[in-house]
Amino acid sequence: MRSKRILSLLLLLAVVLSAFAPALSTRVAAQEPDPAIERARAMLEQMRPEERVGQLFLVTFQGTDVGAESQIFNLISNYHIGGVVLTAANDNIAAAPDSISATYDLIAQLQNLEWQASRIPDIDPVSRDYLYDEYIPLFVGIAQTGDSSPENQILSGLSSHSSQMAIGAAWQTKLAEQTGFILGQELSALGFNLFFGPSLDVLESPETLQGTTLGSNVFGGDPYWVAEMGRAYVGGLHDGSDGRLVVVATHFPGSGSADRPAGDEPATVRKLIEELKQFDFAPFVAVTGNAISPQTTVDGLLVSH
Repeated sequence: MRSKRILSLLLLLAVVLSAFAPALSTRVAAQEPDPAIERARAMLEQMRPEERVGQLFLVTFQGTDVGAESQIFNLISNYHIGGVVLTAANDNIAAAPDSISATYDLIAQLQNLEWQASRIPDIDPVSRDYLYDEYIPLFVGIAQTGDSSPENQILSGLSSHSSQMAIGAAWQTKLAEQTGFILGQELSALGFNLFFGPSLDVLESPETLQGTTLGSNVFGGDPYWVAEMGRAYVGGLHDGSDGRLVVVATHFPGSGSADRPAGDEPATVRKLIEELKQFDFAPFVAVTGNAISPQTTVDGLLVSH
C-alpha cells in the first residue's frame, strides 16, 4: 500500500535529514504527528551510525552472483546499503526465456541477504555486547520506460508498451495512465520497488535531440502536454503497484534543451530563469508542488547534470 512506500521513503529521508533535526524540530512542532514518520524516526534512532551511512548508498553490480564471495553480498550483509539498481548492461537480467523468473529469483535473493544479515548480531569490540541491525528492505530499482533497449532493461516477458514519444503523440492521458498502471503492476509483482521514470524533459525542437541522449524517451515538446502525460503516467504507476513503487522522475531540471549529451562534458541549457520556469521546469512542478493528487505526485527527482 501507499503507506509502505511512504514509510520506506521517510526512513531514507530521515537518514539524510537527521543532521538537520535541531533546525527542523521547531518548524514541525505544531503539526500533528504522522504515524509513518514516527515509526521511521523510531527505527532511525535504533540504527548505528554505520547502518545510517550504508542506507545512503544505491549501487549497481555486475552479474547475478550473490554468493558469499561476491561484492554485492559484502555490501548488503556487512554495510547494509540502501538498495541496488538492476540493468541489462551489467548483466543483471537473464536472456529470454528466463528473464522474468530469473529476475524474480535474483530480487528475492538480494532481499533475503539483508534479512539474514539483520538476524545475525555483530559483537561490539569494546563491550562485547551483541549488536543487532535494523531490518530495512532494499530498494531495488529499474528504468523501464521505452519499447526497446536501452530504455528497457527487461526485453521479454513483460507486456509490450509504447515509448514515451509514441504515447505523447497520441495526446491521450488515459493511454499514459494505462501504460503506467500495467508497468507498475508487473514490476512490483517481480519485486521492484523503485522506478526511474518517466522522463519529464521537454524536447524544444527535433534539432535539440542531437544534443541529448533522450531518444524516444520523452513525451514531446509542449510543456503543458508533457506535464499532463507525466501526471497520468505517474498516477498509473502508483495505482498499478498498489503504492509499492517509489517513482523517481527524470531528468530534473530538464535536458530537452541541452546543447550536448550529459556525461562527456557539462551540458548547457542557455536560457533565462523565467524561460526555464515556463518551459523546462513546468512538468516537474506539475508532479510535485502542483500535483493534483498524492497518486500523481512523484516520490523523487533524478537530476540531469
